[in-house]
Amino acid sequence: MTTIEDIQQAIADLALAGKTLFIHGSIKSFGHLEGGAASLFDPLIAADCTLIMPSFTYSPLANPPSSWQCAGNGHRGEWDFFTPEPFDVQGNDIEPSMGALPKALLHYPNRERSQHPINSFVGVGPHAAEILQHQTLQNVYGLYENQPQAWVLTLGVDLTSVTPIHYGEQLSGRELFQRWAQQINPHTGQVETVLAAIGSCSNGFNNLAPVLAPIAREYTVGASLWTLYPLEPLVKRCKRAISAQQSITHCPDQNCIRCQDAIASVG
Repeated sequence: MTTIEDIQQAIADLALAGKTLFIHGSIKSFGHLEGGAASLFDPLIAADCTLIMPSFTYSPLANPPSSWQCAGNGHRGEWDFFTPEPFDVQGNDIEPSMGALPKALLHYPNRERSQHPINSFVGVGPHAAEILQHQTLQNVYGLYENQPQAWVLTLGVDLTSVTPIHYGEQLSGRELFQRWAQQINPHTGQVETVLAAIGSCSNGFNNLAPVLAPIAREYTVGASLWTLYPLEPLVKRCKRAISAQQSITHCPDQNCIRCQDAIASVG
């Protein structure tokens, strides 16, 4: 069992108090987390941390206009998003594969959520609203810009879950993919169809582990292996490694269309 005291000790030993943390984690990695997800978030919030997690939703995806064409977009063939469910920034819908932790953060008191129908983020803490407002439909990774004091914290997951690596891809010269989606306009309440940028395949991101090892700090909390990275050095190292060898992020599936198109998009 992982206890609240274990979490508090980790906060002290890793000096997390007051930090902005971009968290990616699995509640299953703890074995059994006493008190559930709240026992993870409560001590971090009490320590004046700002917590940001991805809260992606794929049900709002919609078919593009019949006249729309976009080659090299990580997709082949016909589109089949015939029954989109409009994204509501005030709602708590989330892709089930995101896991229990971001779902719990969506239900946390006074949470904030960004207005991106596919790749939204949820945040709690003193800087959450300010950080999330930098994400737009096309600047999907804008929340990572100008965050010199922020950290990436993984809880029992590997680099395939670390979204900031997509920002490193973008900075290396790769073009983001484009998808259409439906959302509820938070000002008018009307359903609208919008074009939004998204990232590519992340299943090859573990290839970057040797690049990031020098800046990684590991710590075990109960049964969960935590790894702490400074955000800006992580992004810069990924950018340099990808720029030097675009194929480094290619996933094990050599026929992966998303990997092929992301790599080919440079230049």
